[in-house]
Amino acid sequence: MAHRLLMNVIFTGASVFGRAFTEAYKQAAKTSAAGAANRPTKQSSLGGITVDESMKILNLEKNELNLDKINEKYQYLFNVNSKDQGNSFYLQSKIYYAMDTLKKELDYLEKLQNEKDKGGNPSTN
Repeated sequence: MAHRLLMNVIFTGASVFGRAFTEAYKQAAKTSAAGAANRPTKQSSLGGITVDESMKILNLEKNELNLDKINEKYQYLFNVNSKDQGNSFYLQSKIYYAMDTLKKELDYLEKLQNEKDKGGNPSTN
């Protein structure tokens, strides 16, 4: 008799937990999809490098973040670390992916600014 009661409690608990988990997942997916539809998406670099790491690799500060400075640092570091100079392809790859990440970050920030300008100024709509 106790065995049957224990099994009944276990199955009921598992059923309740399963339903709660399913509902929470559905709600999280719906919220994520709604949020993604309302803002520009930020593309990530194929190299998986974060913005902070990219800025360290290219030796840039937040206030120096512009396309010309990124290209300047990229060209210099890429050429200095070339195979012809006896350096590695790995370093060149890190430099390339850092540049790629920062360019995508600039594009993302520009999209955000454009969305803010559109939404904040009704006379342009």
